Amino acid sequence: MTPVRPELAGARLIVPIEALMPVLPLADAREEASHRFTQSALGQQFQGKVLSRLDDGSFLVRIADTAARMVLPAGTRVGDLLPLTLKSREPQLTFLLGAQPGAAMTSLSATGRLIDSLLHTAQQTGAPDTIAGKTALIASPATSTPQIAVALHDTLSLSGLFYEAHVREWANGNRSLPELMREPQAQAGQALLADLSPALQADPTAVLPRPDANSTALTQLINQQLNTLEQQRVLWRGEAWPGQPMEWEVGEDTPDGSSHDMPPSWHSKVRFELPTLGTVAATIRLTGDRLHIQIHADTEPSAVSLRAHGAQLSAALDAAGIPLDSLIVKQDE
Repeated sequence: MTPVRPELAGARLIVPIEALMPVLPLADAREEASHRFTQSALGQQFQGKVLSRLDDGSFLVRIADTAARMVLPAGTRVGDLLPLTLKSREPQLTFLLGAQPGAAMTSLSATGRLIDSLLHTAQQTGAPDTIAGKTALIASPATSTPQIAVALHDTLSLSGLFYEAHVREWANGNRSLPELMREPQAQAGQALLADLSPALQADPTAVLPRPDANSTALTQLINQQLNTLEQQRVLWRGEAWPGQPMEWEVGEDTPDGSSHDMPPSWHSKVRFELPTLGTVAATIRLTGDRLHIQIHADTEPSAVSLRAHGAQLSAALDAAGIPLDSLIVKQDE
């Protein structure tokens, strides 16, 4: 069991959970939360688990099979276990955080219950946490570097993982509607409207059915979004070009709670099975404007060949305005 650190014992307000993607309200959030704990006696203890840290600094916490968005004390980490005691149900569901009174207040929403249900469904169906590439990133290895860069960018940007942020950009005038409509959620909405179009034409006042919350595609996508938030990384598997498998990971390495003066740190990892060089894996780390690359090859001849072309790689990066701080090529044992 993960010990509770002293800084988690202070009194903090816990705010209602927000949707990770647009959904229709199922019921009043406060009534849902109160009903969920109707059979629980005041003073009953629960254990909350911190599932992930959200972009605004709050946390997604699981309490009694219900997900809640909470503002927690500084120093809280993903995986922490929180001792919670039910203090009251009216007028607002209230918990004590830690062993001391007056610690925390929480509101559990219908949205949180929906997310929790989707997560359980994803776990039961073995939903993947990796983006599966449906088509090759590029047409051939001879594709120009700028075209490869665009293909890599679009593969993640249009995956649907960041759809809600893109909707906000569109609402603020910083993203075009055609761009937004290329993402899975928007395409699913278009398909739904196409299916309902005959009914709407016959009766414009007809009540539309709610989207199916158990849709496999939506369940998998929400699962991938939550995994991305928790792990701070994105995984992709597919073909770099036709017939060439590739695994790709992008993630942030900047520690939680780091100083604003500390530059952000990112990594990108790729793994290929190449016909001549065999298995090659490369890790690129970018901290501020400092770039480090480490390459692993499964044979010494492959490592020697890669080292021999290191100067060309360094010169190309210099020409692109991204000087290479270090390049290490190793043979895997």
